[in-house]
Amino acid sequence: MKTKSIFLSENMVNLLNYRIEQEEFSSRLYLSMSLWLTNEGYLGAGKLFKKFSTEELVHAEKAKEMLLANGLQPITPALEKPEQEFHNLPNVIKMAFEHEKEITTQCYALTKTAFNEDNYMVAELGLWYSKEQAEELDKFQNLVDRLEAFGEDPDLLRELDDEMGEM
Repeated sequence: MKTKSIFLSENMVNLLNYRIEQEEFSSRLYLSMSLWLTNEGYLGAGKLFKKFSTEELVHAEKAKEMLLANGLQPITPALEKPEQEFHNLPNVIKMAFEHEKEITTQCYALTKTAFNEDNYMVAELGLWYSKEQAEELDKFQNLVDRLEAFGEDPDLLRELDDEMGEM
């Protein structure tokens, strides 16, 4: 296995492999949330979180492609088991929002490091991740805002669940 690239520092390789691990973990977390939501009768939210799970794998592929384009084999990470039980739909939404905030911080660190190392290929990828994260944060902020504005009454949650299935 090749371990050196003329365009990627060891630090950058580590950050890209970490990005793969974190995106794949995010996929597993959202899959777990999707399965729990579906099992609890939140079919719309379950469908949406399944979609989120799939999107996270696309994000992981971007980092894999960057490593491969530089002659490096990406690491296939061992993944931590995500949480399996949740309290309710609002809990899932709030947990996912906090998770996306952490992922955004990680993406910013990747981008900043790439710029500090004058690595514009990875900086462009980091900016793509950052743009994706702005969209993710917006989605979850809107869901949290709706919970705060309308409350957590079962009838309102049912309506929110229906709408989430259409997102």
